[in-house]
Amino acid sequence: MSRKSYSLQALRIAAPLMALILALSVARPAFADEDTENANAEAAGQRAHFVREFCGQTADDVARYKEQLRAVLTQASQFDLRWQTGWRRGDNDAIQMRSLRLNSPEDFKVRVKANCSRIKWQAVNSLRARPDK
Repeated sequence: MSRKSYSLQALRIAAPLMALILALSVARPAFADEDTENANAEAAGQRAHFVREFCGQTADDVARYKEQLRAVLTQASQFDLRWQTGWRRGDNDAIQMRSLRLNSPEDFKVRVKANCSRIKWQAVNSLRARPDK
């Protein structure tokens, strides 16, 4: 076979593969945004559980924040599922914090104060509008 026919054969094999790679690289950012926002919903649910139990926030405060966050995380296709997953993960955190409250009240107070401040900052930051990419 001539050198030209090898090049043509290689091109026929490589072209569909290159097209697939290009299609996947273009489509991935949408999935990345969706994955990121679903993960953000889960983390927010976990933090919401903490503030509900230890920072004096009411159930209404948490519900209001959840709805505000839902409006911001428009790409989160599994918002409610991931929020609930985070909330359940917060159960484990709460068990550890209750144990700390019993065994080391001073450490508990310090940790709650720091965590509540940090979570408040994260909540405000999470509700900011994101610039379009």
